[in-house]
Amino acid sequence: MNKPFEDKGYFRRQYPRRAMKRKVGVLCDGSYFVCDSGEVGEGGMSIISDYVLSEGHELVVSFQVPGGDFVFLRGVVRSTQKKEGDQRVTHGLSFNEIEFAIKRQIRSFVSARANAIT
Repeated sequence: MNKPFEDKGYFRRQYPRRAMKRKVGVLCDGSYFVCDSGEVGEGGMSIISDYVLSEGHELVVSFQVPGGDFVFLRGVVRSTQKKEGDQRVTHGLSFNEIEFAIKRQIRSFVSARANAIT
């Protein structure tokens, strides 16, 4: 069965995302730092950091799902984008294995009205 994909040009998303402005803890290659989130969905999220992470790097992110639990999720860096004149880098992450309960909390947040909790 084919699932609908969101076409982003160079890659396709399996799940919709919603903007989420929260602090996110990132553990990558033995280093831990805190950065901002951009958006989140069941399949992954974007983070905005001062550090450049290479595509394919594995990491662990920790954050509070709005209206839900504080979670720790394993993921992989899928894309790295730096806008001209901006010091920070936007990374697209995909989650590896995600518990059904956490997936449901993220899905609930993404599908809620835009003026609800962020």
